[in-house]
Amino acid sequence: MPMKISKIEFENFRNFKDHGEIRCSTDGKVTIIYGRIGDGKTTLHQLVQWVFYGRVHFNKTATDRLYNLQYENDCSFGETFDVMGCVDFEHDGAQYSLRRTYTYRKGLSDSAKIAEDLALTKMDEDYNWRRMDKPNSVIETLLPSGLSDYFFFDGETMIADLRVKGKDSASKLRKALYSMFDLDVLEAAIDHIGRTDLKTTVLGKLYLNKGTIASGGQIAAVKTNIENAQNRIDRFTHELEQAQTKKAEMQALLVSVSEQIGGFKSKADYERQRKALKTQRDTFLKNATDIQGRFGDAVLDMFPQLLISKSVDNAKQKIHLKVEQDRLPSGITKKLIAYLLDENTGECICGNPLCSTERKHIQHYLDMLPPRSFTSLYQDFTKTAKSWGRGYDKSRIEEFITLVLDNNEQAALCDKQIRELDEAEKKSPDIEDLVVARQQAEQEIKDLDALISKISTEQRKLEIYLKKQMQDYDKLTAENESSAKVIQKIRIMEQVAEHFKHQLETASEEYSKRLEMDIQSLVDDMLKTKRKVIVSPEFAVRVVDNFNDESKSEGQFAVVSFAYIGGIFKMLRSEKHLASKEYPLVLDAPFSKLGTENRQNVVDIMPTFAPQVILFSKDDLHGAFPPDKIGHVWTIVSNDEQNVARVEEGHLWN
Repeated sequence: MPMKISKIEFENFRNFKDHGEIRCSTDGKVTIIYGRIGDGKTTLHQLVQWVFYGRVHFNKTATDRLYNLQYENDCSFGETFDVMGCVDFEHDGAQYSLRRTYTYRKGLSDSAKIAEDLALTKMDEDYNWRRMDKPNSVIETLLPSGLSDYFFFDGETMIADLRVKGKDSASKLRKALYSMFDLDVLEAAIDHIGRTDLKTTVLGKLYLNKGTIASGGQIAAVKTNIENAQNRIDRFTHELEQAQTKKAEMQALLVSVSEQIGGFKSKADYERQRKALKTQRDTFLKNATDIQGRFGDAVLDMFPQLLISKSVDNAKQKIHLKVEQDRLPSGITKKLIAYLLDENTGECICGNPLCSTERKHIQHYLDMLPPRSFTSLYQDFTKTAKSWGRGYDKSRIEEFITLVLDNNEQAALCDKQIRELDEAEKKSPDIEDLVVARQQAEQEIKDLDALISKISTEQRKLEIYLKKQMQDYDKLTAENESSAKVIQKIRIMEQVAEHFKHQLETASEEYSKRLEMDIQSLVDDMLKTKRKVIVSPEFAVRVVDNFNDESKSEGQFAVVSFAYIGGIFKMLRSEKHLASKEYPLVLDAPFSKLGTENRQNVVDIMPTFAPQVILFSKDDLHGAFPPDKIGHVWTIVSNDEQNVARVEEGHLWN
């Protein structure tokens, strides 16, 4: 039997100071909780997630600071008080009650959390409530946290994710689905086997073990170089991920702020000019990036010549110096010196006797000769060096640099014009803060782009260096018999990893295509204008028109976000081992972003997504739902001055 929420209770949770409860319909009818912007819809929506998983996603709000400020203010110094949330639900015919409590103690300037409690109780056959052990594990089984963002659907966030943070949203969904379909086991196995350039994996350890078997000072040195390079690459990878995540957040903020600014009709001309300048700026920056990419490839091609030409010059200088310092007299040969040093030779060819002092002097010349004289070596080296020195095109490199600088200069000019336009726009006080926020977001994105570029460049250099060290390492360990056995093991593990990868890729392709079909079907039903949905094997979602242009409409993405959730639920229900695990759908839904017709289409289909639907809405939906489809209805009543709200039963809006 599916899971259904029967009641939500709360006390002292953020702006809900007093005890309150919301009874939910469990008979297939929709439960609606009305609230205007700022009343506390998102607070109550997050409350349910907090009760189940102990986390919330309020902007700039720490998870453990959830108490009502008015209640805290009424408390005395040192006094303790609680924040409570409780969800009653049924699953497989059994009744459960999950209660989470945080206890705080008031301090001089803030209150500190001093305790927390999570209690999961279940009603037994005698109608007595029994507390269960390991509540977190039980909840994870009943309602997996990996899919919580889809059970507890935040429409605004989902729209932003699909429009701006497609990769992040896809990665989150992929992780959740892998867990539900047991594909995470395959993924873990692949990660465990790993690669030879990751020292913490099976392949990495086997690879580095060659250096232990084939001992030697040179091998040990190269092995150390490999390990150090890998550590630095791992560090760069982590820093890169952090920077890219931050950039995605700033881009989402930028889209939101720009949309707010664009909503001011009086500023339409400013926005059009700004958009045109930004397009020009982005084109110049893209040109610079593309040129830098081609430049990087060209440098890689010329890398050996660039590296060797410098080394050749240094070697030539050192050999020439040695020749000048130790120049042999003309005509002196190794055969002649050997004859003079022979103990049977009593005198030099000039007729002078050869004593010990003279023999030591002759020996000095012999030390200069084997295997070849420095003079001969220098002549041959100089001839070879000339061929290496002609291996790269200096003018080509200069051309690349000039093009990059020109495009960056044009981009900087566009940025200057945008700043001038923003200064003119800020003369309107009603959007000044928004303009400043946008400038700050754009500057941070610019700084992050520079950081990402710097990290990527350093990482690329290290990867080139690591590749060279691994080549040297392979050569040094290739002829050892024991190493050969390790190499055979490596090849076997690589084959195993490839087999697992093939299985995972096949499954991902299958599930992504199924999800694509499910979403497309719902989009066709809900959206008036036809749009094609594309879901990649990595679960990234794109929406395109008949000309394959990506959709930019927020309203269309709102429809797609609903279809996205509906498609996920439909796919989960189609799995045999998950068919009995149907979950409630709790939506904080932005219906205002939908047109009248699209909204009605969404409302008509939405109750089919899940066995229970609980809606938080700022829009009056009583005209959209048939009366017999509406169950319990609640309205949030808020006191803005005191930042205190309560929930009352009934549709209280006119």
